[in-house]
Amino acid sequence: MIAFRLIFFVWVVLGKGETTMDIEILAEEKFSYKDRHYKISMNRAVNKRLYLRLAYTENRTGEWTTHIMQVFQGNIENFIQCLNSVFRTAAFRAELEAQAGPFAPPENVRGIKSWVPEERPREKLMAQGREAMSDGELLAMLIGAGLPGVTAVDLAKKVLGIAGNDLKRLAALQAEDLMAIRGIGHARTLSVISAMELAVRLAAREQPVQFLKLVSP
Repeated sequence: MIAFRLIFFVWVVLGKGETTMDIEILAEEKFSYKDRHYKISMNRAVNKRLYLRLAYTENRTGEWTTHIMQVFQGNIENFIQCLNSVFRTAAFRAELEAQAGPFAPPENVRGIKSWVPEERPREKLMAQGREAMSDGELLAMLIGAGLPGVTAVDLAKKVLGIAGNDLKRLAALQAEDLMAIRGIGHARTLSVISAMELAVRLAAREQPVQFLKLVSP
């Protein structure tokens, strides 16, 4: 899985307010809630690099304390994609819970743990080996877990569906194609893409072996 190198700083400034470096603020928004004050800004540093800055200031002990998080230019897109994935997944789970209601009958609750052991992907792989696994079951292993009311196998079927159940087409899908599926967030998308890329590279490195038959004159 691709690791995001989010550069994260937390500066704690007591009593004297917030210490900042010599920066140019391109745009900023502020809001407050009770004793907390928030500020989000896009800045340009002395070296001309852009960075996103998120800060909040609070007063808990009689002195003002400021906490700051900064994401630099090369990682801003990744950071926004992570936030988008978190919000989409949370909204989807909230919608499912609202549909089920707090008193949903147990028989409507779905989950791989409720399956008989020999049909669960992990147990099946351990007991019968990789050859016995369907494409969907192997893909479900990459996805790892589902959502309330939706199993990892269900999500795997949806992923295969947009690829026409064709592994070559699956390997060619872009991140946005996978993330269009509700429940497939950024981390799961990258797991699938990474696994498919390994398969593509393996296939490319496999050279056909030619056997030459020596015939005596």
